Amino acid sequence: MNRFRGMTRRQVVTAAVLGTAGAMATGTPAFGAARTERTAQPWRDTAKSPDWRTDSLLSALTHDEKVILVTAVEVADTKPLEHLGIPAMTRVDASDGLRGDTGVTAFPAPNALAATFDTALAEEYGRAIGAEARAKGWNVLLGPTLDIDRDPRHGREAESYGEDPLVNGAMGAAVAKGFQKNHVIAQLKHFTVYNQEDGRNSLDVRVCERALREVYYPAFEQAIREGGALSVMGSYPKVNGVYACENEHIITALKKDLGLKGYLGTDYFPSGDRVEEFKAGVDSGALVPDTPKEAFSDGRIPEERTHDAARRILYALFASGAFDHPLPAPADVVTTPEHQALARVAGEQATVLLKNRGGILPLSRRKTVAVIGPAGKDAITGVEGSSYVAPGDFTTAVDAIKARTRADRVLVAQGSYGDVALPVIPEAVFTTPDGQPGLHAEFFAGEAFGGDPIATTTTPNVDFRDGNPVDGLPAQWSARWTGTLTPPTTGLVRFSTLLSGAARLVVDGATVFDGSRALWDFFFAPQEYTLGGVTRLTAGTPVEITVEYSTKDVGFNGPSVKLCWQPDSLIPEAVEAAKRADVAVVFVNNFAGEGVDRDNLSLPGDQDQLIEAVAAANPDTVVVLNTSGPMLMPWLDKVKGVLQSWYQGAATGTSIARVLYGDTEPGGRLPVTFPADEEQGPSRYTGPKSGGVGGTITYDEGIYVGYKWYDEHHQKPLFPFGFGLSYTSFAYDRLRVEGIDLADGRDAASVRVELRNTGRRTGSDVVQVYIGHLPTRTATPERQLAGFARVSLKAGERETVKVEIDRRRLSYWDESTSRWITPTGRVPVYVGCSAADIKLAGSITVK
Repeated sequence: MNRFRGMTRRQVVTAAVLGTAGAMATGTPAFGAARTERTAQPWRDTAKSPDWRTDSLLSALTHDEKVILVTAVEVADTKPLEHLGIPAMTRVDASDGLRGDTGVTAFPAPNALAATFDTALAEEYGRAIGAEARAKGWNVLLGPTLDIDRDPRHGREAESYGEDPLVNGAMGAAVAKGFQKNHVIAQLKHFTVYNQEDGRNSLDVRVCERALREVYYPAFEQAIREGGALSVMGSYPKVNGVYACENEHIITALKKDLGLKGYLGTDYFPSGDRVEEFKAGVDSGALVPDTPKEAFSDGRIPEERTHDAARRILYALFASGAFDHPLPAPADVVTTPEHQALARVAGEQATVLLKNRGGILPLSRRKTVAVIGPAGKDAITGVEGSSYVAPGDFTTAVDAIKARTRADRVLVAQGSYGDVALPVIPEAVFTTPDGQPGLHAEFFAGEAFGGDPIATTTTPNVDFRDGNPVDGLPAQWSARWTGTLTPPTTGLVRFSTLLSGAARLVVDGATVFDGSRALWDFFFAPQEYTLGGVTRLTAGTPVEITVEYSTKDVGFNGPSVKLCWQPDSLIPEAVEAAKRADVAVVFVNNFAGEGVDRDNLSLPGDQDQLIEAVAAANPDTVVVLNTSGPMLMPWLDKVKGVLQSWYQGAATGTSIARVLYGDTEPGGRLPVTFPADEEQGPSRYTGPKSGGVGGTITYDEGIYVGYKWYDEHHQKPLFPFGFGLSYTSFAYDRLRVEGIDLADGRDAASVRVELRNTGRRTGSDVVQVYIGHLPTRTATPERQLAGFARVSLKAGERETVKVEIDRRRLSYWDESTSRWITPTGRVPVYVGCSAADIKLAGSITVK
């Protein structure tokens, strides 16, 4: 989030590089100059520790210079600090690449990376992004994101590493470590309980302390202690009644208990009071230009708080190496063949094989294949919003599949446009109740369509944006459009809307869609977020149509609604292609991202109907889910194969084609549980969606998030956490467990298991170690992940796999004493390949 007013991104970076040239030119000064400089400014001595150098420089700062350091927003703000060698801090969103830049690598989304369960790969992923960031002139990377996936409808679900704290922590630590190997600062986000977009700026999350400690804090602690992350970004919501960036309780825990030695910054313009944020422990106002600088001198912000904030920022600069390594002049192109190959490998290892009946995959190159759905440049490559990275000229799935077989063996049919905005419905198909072209519109005071209309008119269609469609409407209003619609074709008709507000469409007596949006489109990305549905109509037969709209949930851009459609279904063409092919591969997708949560877990538009029709025409059908996360699959029993590909950035197309044809394996395992229906999972938010209207959600599930919720409620999901099939097979044997003896200081248990590849080809498996109920009267999860290891084996090869389990995994947070307790006794231990598929069981003894 780089918002330097009046400057382009390149100007910002160039200013940061050139503006510090006088003080930082040096990087490698002449010997005599270097010795003089170290004497005059001893903090430049790289032989000293970051702590020593921080204290040395801090003692040289005036109060005004400390204020500049902690409040600087734009590059020019830091100019008074140049003589001290303090570099300008330039920031870029970097969860899966550099948002807003060109000539960079768009990597697979973070939840795709999580599906690899490969921390070594994650570190390489982070190292590559960090290298590109430095080459573009950025030294603070806003990421990785460690928000727990509490609800799969969260618009930003794909930005983090799944529902489990251990996986989030391990992957996040690896990415942060990779970032910072490039002398940049990793800023973890978002601390904490940022688990939805609806109402995010004013939402009050009610959550118990134990859940904070066991579910929402651990990933941050692991990324700080193991990954060395030097900064954290505070989140938007309130936590138990107090905004996160003003919440001294959680900030104290972050710095004292979770080990943050670096600094805490805010997200961009969080709700709340800037003075209270700094008093509570925020250290940097870099994303809040409205911080009152006079508050640091008039007594509202204590001097010791200013001193501590400045120290933490300086420590991050020294410890990361950003202080000693001036940024280069920004390059136009920083992606490399190696980084593109890394993105492809990550995409391959992230792809999860969910179903493979009859061994339909991998595909034979000798068979004809119908490629159906958005599998070209219309594929979705990344998370919309702050993590969106333009993929550049990527290879599409259609082209990659043609390259794996022969072009004449590939039949291409669109079938569906996927999750995309449609054209507005034209006036020509509408007729008002009195026989005129268009629709009859009535406008009402209030949002409930009550009383007499305050205005009536005839409109050609329903289409207005960022304001009221007629004059004289109050702040809150509602409207109803009525008439008939005469379709030009027979078949499945797709309707959708783009809106800010609430809308309902009724066609021929049936509700086609009914929902609301705070925003029309996403932040920082090219796509728009539709709401829609389908119905069957007959050409030339008029049907009654009613459109209702209200300002409920309107976002900051104002009232907007556009009624759109696709009258000509593409499904019949896809069915014909499927009939002529040996196998059909159907690509489907959904958009998701910052600012808007998903309404449900269904595929948008006509995509479910497309799969059903293709599967009926060709029993050898494979579905590729190019989605942000879990989807309902009403057609699952009718298809032979299902692949979850997530969002794959620049790898979109190349990686999935290689998996389809067996050039590589589908190496992914699910980092999130796939629900079987809309009712499964923790409680859902039903309050206001607009960020400016306060709402409340209570996390009444406590510590039982993700697969733990399913165990606690005895529910069976569609696919369990950790699930993923392979092109080969594995056997587990010889479980050995070494316990913990607290008296001897041994605080890590170990689990060993022999893994054998019993198939005919090389493949990998993720050995997952879970622990059961702890030996205490306090309720603990039936099963929770305590460790994992990704192992690759050749056909027939075996390996003894060791997974260490640290003491924290065998402990629980006791709210009465505010401390971690490790109960002694025997703890069940389970080894398997998912939370629901346990191969071996034993126990860990804690003495």
